[in-house]
Amino acid sequence: MEAAAYKRLYPHEYYEKFVREGARPDGRPLGRARPVSVARGVVSTADGSSLVKIGRTTALAAVKLEVVAPTLDAPDEGNIDVTVELPPMCSATTRPGRVSEEAAYCSRRVADVLHDAKVVDPKLLCIDPGKFAWRVCLDVVVLDHDGCVLDAAVLAANGALRDCVVPVVSVDERGEVSVGAKASDGAGDAAAENEGAEKTKKRKTTTTTTKRCEVTTNVAPVSLTTGLYRGRLIVDPNSEEEALMEAAVTVCVDDSGAVVAVLKPGGDAEATETQIAHCVAAARARRETCANAMRDAFS
Repeated sequence: MEAAAYKRLYPHEYYEKFVREGARPDGRPLGRARPVSVARGVVSTADGSSLVKIGRTTALAAVKLEVVAPTLDAPDEGNIDVTVELPPMCSATTRPGRVSEEAAYCSRRVADVLHDAKVVDPKLLCIDPGKFAWRVCLDVVVLDHDGCVLDAAVLAANGALRDCVVPVVSVDERGEVSVGAKASDGAGDAAAENEGAEKTKKRKTTTTTTKRCEVTTNVAPVSLTTGLYRGRLIVDPNSEEEALMEAAVTVCVDDSGAVVAVLKPGGDAEATETQIAHCVAAARARRETCANAMRDAFS
């Protein structure tokens, strides 16, 4: 029987032959993650964007900024809306139509990681307390689903936020917002003055206060998914391996190596304390590789 047919008919037996030797069908040891690369500024129409590849898994993240009214319970804070999309083109198993459970799960978890790691201080997104604040619309589109989508989405979201450029906002005494306007310094643009001459004659323009908001800090959490397979830990499984895993544990750590989140979305196997400790250690070891990829992109 050919190897391809044997793999299709008996996937667990095929995979077990490799695992017993401490390797995987793609040649990686059980504890080795796939290479990672980051590119910034790949979407010219966005305020910030990044493209992340982990092996063949590819995620594109883009940020658009909107001026909105803050919520009543947080009048001095902005907010971040995260959406992760898994279009039909990303894998053979993805179907068009309603949002998949995996996409909804990734959207919630990416938002939770960004919040818990304090990647963005919501108070720095405030323009005018109680009146205006920034809403950061963060969209992550998975272009190629080859396993560990959440890891790629978290890293792409961090890259897009770090690449984001926040325009200067002017709020005058009448409460009108002008995005991208410059503060009055006595050397105004002549063309703009001529264009607004008619309005100036009708009513006197009030002085403006200009404020530039910050979006990101230096915190960049890293996520690593480890699969549990018959008592063994499989670091960074691809899509074929994910289908065979009995369970998966995703660990997110920040720049200092502190644990931000430990996620285990169901599964048939229970993760022991020892296994979770190994997953945390693997995530901390992975952090430096992802940090180097991020530094290469933003150097």
